[in-house]
Amino acid sequence: MSDKVYAKIIDGEIIFYFEKGHTQKELYDSFQEKISMMKNFFNIGDSIYIFLEDESQYNLLPKIAKFAKEVDLKLSGAYFGDIPSAKKAKKDLILSNTKIYRKHVRSGQVIDNPGDIIIFGNINQGAEVNAGGSVIVFGKVYGTIRAGLNNQKNVFVIASKMESALVEIAHIPFFNHTWPETPVSIRVQNEKALVESLEL
Repeated sequence: MSDKVYAKIIDGEIIFYFEKGHTQKELYDSFQEKISMMKNFFNIGDSIYIFLEDESQYNLLPKIAKFAKEVDLKLSGAYFGDIPSAKKAKKDLILSNTKIYRKHVRSGQVIDNPGDIIIFGNINQGAEVNAGGSVIVFGKVYGTIRAGLNNQKNVFVIASKMESALVEIAHIPFFNHTWPETPVSIRVQNEKALVESLEL
């Protein structure tokens, strides 16, 4: 990574990585810039975690916690030197803004984004789309969609035509569902699946 500070989602946690080899001021300034860039990603009260590659930088934590509180976030924990092996084994997503994909997603392709994903094309059988947020497809879906990988259940999947064998929202699967012939909205409410027809 070229950034001094970058963020990932691992096992549902938003973790900011602070790389070694930089001054505390450089790291703190970079963290503030990253939070500012990602302001549309967060909800008020979201928890974040910090990973300091250089353990000697631990005295950055009070400043980080204070700034997080100022922007309505909560510093919930910190890792030093290395990420626990149980977490490293989990799939991670590097945080960025909404990804817009302006072509068909071919069989064998995998698209990952911790924010929302918008696709102007089809998702072919054998393709996979994984989003921390919502997924909107202006086309037909035959492949796999996973939304809400950051464990937020207030996300949704919208598609012009849904024929997928597997759609997952916040780890709640929709296996071999009988989808409407119309454009469809899929979401989770009170741990129950809601599949609704809609007009696009």
